[in-house]
Formats: sequence, structure tokens, C-alpha cells
Amino acid sequence: MGKFRKMLAGVLSAAMVLSTMTVTAFAAETKMPTIDTTKKGSITINKYEGDDTTKPLEGVTFTIYKIADLEQGSNPVELKYKSLITGVNITSETKYNDIKSVVDSKIADGSLTGTSATTVMESGKATAKFTELDLGIYLVEETKAPSQVVNKTANFLVSVPMTNEDGDDWVYDIIANPKNETVYGGITLIKKGKTIKVNGSETEETLKNVSFELQKKETTGWTKVDEYKTNGSGVINVTGLAPATYRFIETNLGGTDDNKGYILDGKTAYEFTVQTDGKIQVGTTEASESATITVYNEKPSLEKSVENANGSYDNDTDASVGDTVTWKVEASVPSNVNELKTYKLTDKMSDALTWENKAKANLEITTNNSTTLEASTDYTLTVPEDNTTGGTWTIEFTEAGKTKLATSNVKVITVTFNTKLNENAIIGSEGNLNDAELDYSNAIYPTEDPDNPNKGNTPGEDKIKDQAIVYSFRMNIEKVDGKDSTIKLQGVTFDLYSYTGAKTNPTEADLKGSDGTLVEQNLTTDADGKIQKSGLKNGTYYLVETKTVKTKDGKQYNLLKEPVKVEIKVDYVTKTETTITKDVNGNVADTTTVSTKTFTGGDTGSDGTFTVTVKNYTGFDLPITGGMGTVLFSIAGFALMAGAAFVLLKGRRKDA
Repeated sequence: MGKFRKMLAGVLSAAMVLSTMTVTAFAAETKMPTIDTTKKGSITINKYEGDDTTKPLEGVTFTIYKIADLEQGSNPVELKYKSLITGVNITSETKYNDIKSVVDSKIADGSLTGTSATTVMESGKATAKFTELDLGIYLVEETKAPSQVVNKTANFLVSVPMTNEDGDDWVYDIIANPKNETVYGGITLIKKGKTIKVNGSETEETLKNVSFELQKKETTGWTKVDEYKTNGSGVINVTGLAPATYRFIETNLGGTDDNKGYILDGKTAYEFTVQTDGKIQVGTTEASESATITVYNEKPSLEKSVENANGSYDNDTDASVGDTVTWKVEASVPSNVNELKTYKLTDKMSDALTWENKAKANLEITTNNSTTLEASTDYTLTVPEDNTTGGTWTIEFTEAGKTKLATSNVKVITVTFNTKLNENAIIGSEGNLNDAELDYSNAIYPTEDPDNPNKGNTPGEDKIKDQAIVYSFRMNIEKVDGKDSTIKLQGVTFDLYSYTGAKTNPTEADLKGSDGTLVEQNLTTDADGKIQKSGLKNGTYYLVETKTVKTKDGKQYNLLKEPVKVEIKVDYVTKTETTITKDVNGNVADTTTVSTKTFTGGDTGSDGTFTVTVKNYTGFDLPITGGMGTVLFSIAGFALMAGAAFVLLKGRRKDA
């Protein structure tokens, strides 16, 4: 019996030397100093990270191999050790290194099979259990460990049973506490939003509450590790990652009030590797102790403007009915536009604007870097019928067009076109609006990559809207008697001219020259002596009276001796405001509308109306019937004629 105990002690001593672990045998309350060969035993392995027993290590697989039996010899007090491995003779002096090569080869060729168990959390410990074991000697091998384990536990031998610590009893339930050396790494992700302006510049902001799924690469694909959200600074910090390859995939852009208008990129995977030395490798950069991945979401922008009198573009202008008004729509292009299902421009004209025809509209599409875009190939264009008021045009980019935009690095698309301001023009500060809209897909999802959590999702559409406005004004003409303004003159006719020349008092001939433009002929006063002419832009105008009338008693009013100047000068300031809303489906509308207008000039409270009062006076009339006046004029006339005849005859006599 002492010899057997000595042999076990030698075997276990070798095991202790070859592994960083402790093996504990706890005796039963009733001590039995002899082995009960009818009993079964067990091996319980508690796994820890290094020497820190507060960090249990799950997921470690152990395999045990029975390599020897305990059997009763011919001597009732003698136990023999019977090797189960051919070519291995175990004595009390045998150490594991003595049998390692043979055992390893037997395991490798499959002639020695074992039983496996993996550590799982149980009562705060990571435990693997082997129960109902026949008595004997077992080899314990750590066959699989998580990637953070850089050095596995060395193989060790366990005897079932073994003596307790006091050496006065046999214990059949053995507990082993092997330890591992582990390595972990961490990663920082920074989330930013990038708005691309129509002037080509970019603005950035950090994005909070953006969700990412972290996945780990396995032999058969990718498995989910956890879900993370960016904090108020747009940052995710992940620590305690075992050596492996990982990837972040964006899954959500945040709540109702977060990050509106940005394009979610649920297709791109941001990979990194935690190496066995704990360093982090991102892409082709050199591995380092720490690493940061910066992820951008892009958001396009849209601006609608109108050409003003000096040839520049702004959000407002003024025009006369019949004028050509030139508009501009500018849209920035996301760098991943080729991944978007939809990228479309729409323009909606008010009823005061007429699309005359394609030639006069002269719609042109240009890009910031002169990339040529072909109709039908790169985009489809839909325009109104000829002479449509309040029409709509659309430009929708094809797959080929979106690819061209991306590969050609187009940043901004510009569309210019003409409309005519028609008789429906609203006068004053309400103005006449023209609305533009950019519709674009608000997410990019994968068509492949089966482990991507976004696979199968359908993107929605976000919208950006903007407005520009054209104002028009009114002229009120009131024709009255020069001596009594209560007398209104009906039927007086004027021609209206606009004038851009330098003369302070231009003549009618000047107005009909190159600096003048006839606005309208034969404007005629009504019964109240008034003419209302609407749809005029800022400028200098002249009224030329072409026909006057008589008084009630038949006296003729004189025509005006010179044109009457009317100055229409309205100073206006148009302000816009932007609202961002999200519908029940998560689609965002970024809408810029005209919010306030400040008007100065014109009649008080008239909102762009100018009133001019024109006075007429009667002329010097010659009487044509009856009375002493007629006789006197006749006598004077005859006297003058007689005197002239006398002078003529006298002159002829002298000549004779």
C-alpha cells in the first residue's frame, strides 16, 4: 500500500511540476484509509485567468484520457498500476515527460480517445466537470481555449482517488484549479456626420446614439458580440476583447431627434484585429497598443435661388409680368451616391410661372468638375407640356448616372432654367414661390454578406426642400381735374414705358429709343379716373398721355406737355427658416421655407403698391357761335384785310 501511495505521489509531483495549477483532495467526514474499489470518482476543473481567482475563464475545453487502471494484486494489501497504453510502463518513478511523446502520438493517431468538457459559469466559477469516472490515472489536456489565452495550461496527470492533504484518507472527487495567461485589447470608434454644402465645402459634427453591432470572426462566419451606442461625444469604447478579428456594422442612426438627414451605411463593415500580443491592427496601418476607427455618415444639401437684376443669384428677386425669370437648383452629391437606390431632383413652379417650352426654358445640367451628364443614359428628365402654368420637372439619376457621379468625384449638380412670370402673379410680399426638392435614399444595405444584421432591409427616402421667391408690384394711376381733385377723369389714355437711361427728364422720343421699353399701350382711366397696372418690377417708369377728354361743359383738357415719372422702389428682405421632421417610417424631411419678408417703399400699408395722381387742366378755347365777341372778331378781321389791300395797291402805283 505504501508503495502505491509513493507511486501516486511521484506521478502527481510530475504533474505539479509541468503545470501551473493546484489539485485539491478534500476528505470525507468519515475517513477510510483504504481504497474502496467499488466507488466512482470525479474531476472538477475551475478555470481562472492567471493568478487572479476573481476572473473565471469560460469557454475553455478540457479533454481527459484514462492512461492507467488501479487493480488489486495477489497480495490483498498491494495495488498494482496497469498501463492502458502499449509501450508505456508506469512505475512509481514515472514522470509525465517520460511518457509525453508516446501519449501525444497515441492522441494524434486516434488510438487514445478521451472525454471532453468545457468550462461554464456556475456559482461564480468557470467549471468543467467529469463525473462517474472509473478509478485510475487520467491525463488532462487543455484542448481548446478562447483567443485571449496566449499560453494554455500544460498537460497534467490526476489520480482518482488520491490522498488528502493530511495523508490519512482517500478522496474520490478531485478539484483542479489550472490558470492561464491571457491577453486582451480594446478599440475606440468615433462617429461623425459630414454635410456636403453646394459650394463644395463640408461641415462636420459628432453623432450621438448611433447603434453598431460588434461581431467576431469565426471559422464559419461572423457572430454577434454585443450592441453599442455612441455617447454624447459620438464615441464608443470597447475593452476586454480577446485576440481575434472583429468588425463594427452600423445598424441605427438614433432616436427621433437624432442625426436627421444623414445616410445610414449599413453595408460597410469596419474590421480590426486584436493580436496575440494585445496590439490592435486596423487595415494596413501598423499595429499599436490602442487604435481608433472614425466612421462618417454623409448628408447632401440643396439650395434654390433666382437670378436678380445684377445677374447674381439669391433667394429673392422682383420681375414684371411677361419677364423671363431664371432659376437655379444646386444639389450636393454624397460620395456613396452609387450605393443609393434613389437620387432625384424635383422642381414645382407656382401658378404665376409658365413653362413655355423646352427651347425657352433652356434647362441645363452642369457639374462642379465639368463632368458631362447624358440625358436618358445618366438621368431621366420629365418636363411640363408647353405653356403650362404651375408645372413640375424631375431629374432622376439612373444606376449608370449614379455610378458616373461617384467615379467622377462629382460634388455638386447645378440645374438652371427659365420661366415666364404670367398674369397670375401675386402682388406684394406674399410673392410667387418656386419649390425645389431633393429625394435620396436614407440608408445603404447589403445585398450579400449573410451575417450582416441589415441584410434584407429596405431603405426609406429623405427629402430636402428649399424655396426661392419672385415679387411683383403695382402702379395705381389716378386722373383728376387740375383745379378740383374731386373731379375724376374717365377715358384718358396713357402709354406706359420703363426707362433705364441717364436723362433726368427724358422726352417721348427718348422713351421710344434704346433706353426705353414700352410696357403697355392705351391704358385708359375708368369711371373713377383710375388705372391699375399690376405685375411691375422695381424700376423707373414714365406715363405718356396719348388722349385726353373734355369737361362736362365741353371744355377740352390739354394733353400733358411731358411724360410723368413714376418710381417703383421696394426694398425687401426675405428670410428663410429650416425645419426637420421625421415621419412614422423614420423618413426625414429637411424643409427650408420663406418665413419673413420686410417691405419698405410704396403707399403706406400698401405692400408694394405705388399710387400717382395726374392732374389735367383745360386749355384756351376760341368761341365759335353768336354774341358780340363774334362781331368784334369779324370787324377786326375785315379791317386787317382792307388795310393789307390798301398797302398792296399803293405800292403798285409807285412802281408804275
